[in-house]
Amino acid sequence: MMKKFLFIAITLFITAGCASTQSSGENTEEENTTEGDLTKVLEQIFSGPEKELERLYEEDNYEGISNYYMAQFESYFTEEFMTQAVDTNLLSSFHQKAYGNDVQMEIGNMSVEQSEETETAYDFEMQILISNGETADVSGRVNTNEEGKITRIHYNDIQTLLHAFDTAVETEDGLFEYDRSKLVSRTEDEAYQPKYPTIMPFEVDGVEIEAGVMEQKDTVLTFIFHAETNETMELMTVKDGEISSQDIETEEVSIGDQTGQYAGNEGETQRLMWKDGSIMYEWKGKVDGLSKDDLITVAESFE
Repeated sequence: MMKKFLFIAITLFITAGCASTQSSGENTEEENTTEGDLTKVLEQIFSGPEKELERLYEEDNYEGISNYYMAQFESYFTEEFMTQAVDTNLLSSFHQKAYGNDVQMEIGNMSVEQSEETETAYDFEMQILISNGETADVSGRVNTNEEGKITRIHYNDIQTLLHAFDTAVETEDGLFEYDRSKLVSRTEDEAYQPKYPTIMPFEVDGVEIEAGVMEQKDTVLTFIFHAETNETMELMTVKDGEISSQDIETEEVSIGDQTGQYAGNEGETQRLMWKDGSIMYEWKGKVDGLSKDDLITVAESFE
């Protein structure tokens, strides 16, 4: 009887051990699967863009672009986060930046680790290699639900990566060539299309566009050009109207074949106004080292 009892006890112990090992193996497999899925998602976000996506951007095929990202990421995201990611350009912003600068992204070093504090959170660190020779480090956190679906992707700092895409060319005068085509595309549906600079006093990191309000919505467009150094230049354009210079001391200057008005001093806010056809332009800002001649050179580059 004792032998029989001992045999049963040993059998139960072995069975429990096997079950424990199997359960542990299943958890490890699940964890590895989750980390593997997150790795695939991050690789898709931070590499390329591939030929198919480039073609969709070239054709301005917005429906095709949306379908592309749905096909790539829908199976990894919750339905709510998938909608949010598409609406906020979280998935496309780096591809757009790379495509716009005619460069490719490639992943160097990469690590994805489960958070010690939160089982459903994973921290990542990546090195992104840009085909223009620049590199950038990106880190952040991915949150998932209990089923392993992604509910959030947070980047700690992406400015270094965004700056790495820039391919600005410096001129002999210390200014920078600027690709105006993006602004042309962004304002093609506006009531009028002004001219834009092809030379800037700094490397442009982004441009805000503000339309006029109320009765000015079809006659006023304002553009705020941002630099990596946090400096800005503002361009106001007015269709069939004037920009007031009352109470401002100005001097007459030549802008190519046109006549304009200049106000300000180097090291302070400088302002340049001129009219080209039916559109009035005001170009102003405070930029270190920007001279009156530089300001005029930028104005003369408008196309």
